Amino acid sequence: MRLDRVLAGTGAAVPSELSGAEVTGVTNDSREVREGFLFVAVRGFRTDGHLFIPQALEAGACACVAERRGEEGSRVILNSEGDNRRLLARAASNLYRRPWEEMTMVGITGTNGKTSTAMMLAAVLEDSGMATGVLGTIGYRIGERTLPAPVTTPESHVLARLLREMADSGCGACVMEVSSHALALSRVDMVRLDAAVFTNISQDHLDFHADMEEYLRTKLRIFELLKPDGSALVGTYAPGAPHVEGAATFGDSPGDDYRISDMEVGLGSISYTLSHAGRSVEVGIPVSGSVNVYNSAGALAAAHRVGLDLGEAAAGLEGFRGIPGRLESVDEGQDFLVAVDYAHTPDALEKVLQQAGEMSRGRVIAVFGAGGDRDRRKRPRMGAIADRLADVLVVTSDNPRTEEPGAIIREILEGVDRESGLHVEPDRRGAIRLAVSLARAGDVVVIAGKGHEDYQILGTERVHFDDREEARRAIAGRRHG
Repeated sequence: MRLDRVLAGTGAAVPSELSGAEVTGVTNDSREVREGFLFVAVRGFRTDGHLFIPQALEAGACACVAERRGEEGSRVILNSEGDNRRLLARAASNLYRRPWEEMTMVGITGTNGKTSTAMMLAAVLEDSGMATGVLGTIGYRIGERTLPAPVTTPESHVLARLLREMADSGCGACVMEVSSHALALSRVDMVRLDAAVFTNISQDHLDFHADMEEYLRTKLRIFELLKPDGSALVGTYAPGAPHVEGAATFGDSPGDDYRISDMEVGLGSISYTLSHAGRSVEVGIPVSGSVNVYNSAGALAAAHRVGLDLGEAAAGLEGFRGIPGRLESVDEGQDFLVAVDYAHTPDALEKVLQQAGEMSRGRVIAVFGAGGDRDRRKRPRMGAIADRLADVLVVTSDNPRTEEPGAIIREILEGVDRESGLHVEPDRRGAIRLAVSLARAGDVVVIAGKGHEDYQILGTERVHFDDREEARRAIAGRRHG
């Protein structure tokens, strides 16, 4: 596509001698530049893309876009509006021809439940016969391919390219998780949604957002992305649910548009009644946890808003088998339950430990830590929650990143008011082994914080580490020890 068409509507004035240049790709990472690429210099948190304009030009960029004066050259264009994140999103939208206009698009945001809701909705849409792509925390699914997800919602140019691949591969729908970072950093500015789902709000990412008010305002931007006839859905089942004008609601209150009642939660199954506009459908899913009642209700409500029959949508979840790293059972024939969960916020940890208490015939043993280089204020809160809800605590490392693991653990322990039933083991492998060795018949061991992740970040290095693998080894070691 011609450069002037790629930059149409961005505010950047394209010199006549460059306007006809053929653009083969667009990026804000100079390492990705190939012959014919457009390089958009973005000022990041750790470095400034303007520093890499020479490298981009040397690599074959047909043009570069700068935010500030002084960078101009024969192939460097000034963005007079001065926001290259937004320009990148619009340029990618132009280059990849707005693929969201060719698919049914559902975006899901919220602190917790995004992944579960997204995967359940994708299962329902697939069951209805609609090929469905998925973009989210545990991977990007495009047709028959699944790619690893370095972030929940990718940069705008990557997002537009992946959505174009989905549309071209025959996907009729896409379900995507929309992170607060994506909303704040213009990654989804140009995407348009047929339905937007807000699951819940609780403390998270306050290392990035100034406070909870700003975090909530950022999340609510998802509703600005709706197509003219798009639907807004808000979960009311958790504290802090916002009022959104014109939005339909789902939860267990009498006034909810999609009302949950008659909830039953068993070991490995949930069931409830979902009522809407005078009609009720029975829902039964072979997964654990009361939280999945609300996640599935959000998925079913979204499916209904984009045109599926509510009863048929509910039937589409009957064979759903759960989500990697979301209360995922590690079953090696032992007489106690081991579950791996992604819970890494106070609210999520509270919910998963409450569910463990409901399932346990003995004690709840919690293995958890907190991420380094992230919001420190949640650490003592997580300690206090585990102290209240678990019988045995094994406090360990999560992804310490560049922080000293012992310092993170000390901040967690500020919220713990006990001496008995408390173990500190900074080595996560050792902590999992310890928890499994302590388990008795009927106990539930919850290994929280990393879920589906198969790595641990130590310093700046990412090393292989999978809680599920370590739990299996610990169970086997206990059996043969």
